[in-house]
Amino acid sequence: MYLRPFLLIQGLAFLTIQIWSYFRLRAFGFEFMSKLETLATSGYIPIPLPSEVSDYLQMSSLLKAGIFFTFTLGFTFGVVAFAGSLCLSRFRLPNPIRLGWTVLVSALFSLLLGFSPIEFLLFVAFFGVAIVAVKMPDPSFHKVALFVLVPLVMVFLLFRQEGFLGVRDDLLQNSLGRKVVSFYYRYSPISAELITPPRERTQVSIWTETPLKQSEKSWLLKKGIYVVSTRDAADFDLSSELSGPEILKAVEKRTGWENTQRLRITILYSILIASPLAVLLFALFAVDRLLAISKYSRIILIVCVASLSALLIYNLFSKNASKSGEGFPTENAEEIRKWVISENKTRNLKLRETFIAHLGSTNPAVRLWAATALAHLPSKENVEILATVARQDPVTIVRCKAIFALSFQGDRKVVPFLESRLKGKEDWYVKHYLLRALRRFGWSG
Repeated sequence: MYLRPFLLIQGLAFLTIQIWSYFRLRAFGFEFMSKLETLATSGYIPIPLPSEVSDYLQMSSLLKAGIFFTFTLGFTFGVVAFAGSLCLSRFRLPNPIRLGWTVLVSALFSLLLGFSPIEFLLFVAFFGVAIVAVKMPDPSFHKVALFVLVPLVMVFLLFRQEGFLGVRDDLLQNSLGRKVVSFYYRYSPISAELITPPRERTQVSIWTETPLKQSEKSWLLKKGIYVVSTRDAADFDLSSELSGPEILKAVEKRTGWENTQRLRITILYSILIASPLAVLLFALFAVDRLLAISKYSRIILIVCVASLSALLIYNLFSKNASKSGEGFPTENAEEIRKWVISENKTRNLKLRETFIAHLGSTNPAVRLWAATALAHLPSKENVEILATVARQDPVTIVRCKAIFALSFQGDRKVVPFLESRLKGKEDWYVKHYLLRALRRFGWSG
């Protein structure tokens, strides 16, 4: 009964997000970031880049790839429009209230995604069509109640980030989740052409006291990087080693830095909201069949939803957060992360052994931060275990962080291993980390 209007609204949502991405992604400085990455991988600026810029590059890859991004965001749009249409149909609200709901929701999404009048009008058109043009059957009260209950549970999760991380990590641990992630990293660059906006002529300029060879200038020029004659006219002064803040300042100046950070959070919460609402939609379709079979189905449904909610809340509160300290006795990814980003780190043999032990955790987030932590505790004894993680871990981003940590161990014997992985059948994202790690050892390819 609800499948046809839902599919129609969802199709319109995906189309809306594709149109939005076409003109909105121009503001995120992709071409500038690709040229910055060219300078980094060719040895003109230091590697690794500042962590903020590395995160930005990863975010740029996600936005340009688009499959996962547009699917989750488009699905969230579709579910919000479907839920609104369902509730408005239930209570038979007049058109002025429907119009007010449309404007309010459109403004909310516009503010989340980086407000502009064009995208606001685009969202108004989509939500307006969803609640006016799509004919919705008169829903039962229990279906409207489901759409109220699930967002309430999600609001609770939104204020507890570990709730999201727990759901994400639990999903990634099963074989299907790992296959989905691997599929995304393997094929998303191909799909990037679907939503990548027309290329803009972004000129990146450099200056150096030491004259470059003509061949070097020609190669840089082909990449859209210009060698200028005055220091003040250059984006990057290569006469001395660049610091992290200098690179970050240039990135903030030439890209939509704040918009991207906002968009990153929006994507994070879209994934969080879209997944349970997808389950809810399937539950709605199943409820119709249950109610047709037995008059007691409503009671069964209420008991199931209440039990699931209680289980989620219990699971969140039952996790014991470990106290900050040297040993990290529990596998708490957040505590390890705090140690990694802290300026005054405690360094000792016991701590290194603890992080090595955490590389065997069943939680991918713990393994990720444990591998990152070992980059700050270099030792030749770390090399073998990190190489094993880089070769065998089923989660792509954990392998990437193990490769990142390997480049800080100070053992050049790891170079042949990194070269062999670079020539192998690794996902493009892993090869990006491999290339950066090899550059740290002075590798020129």
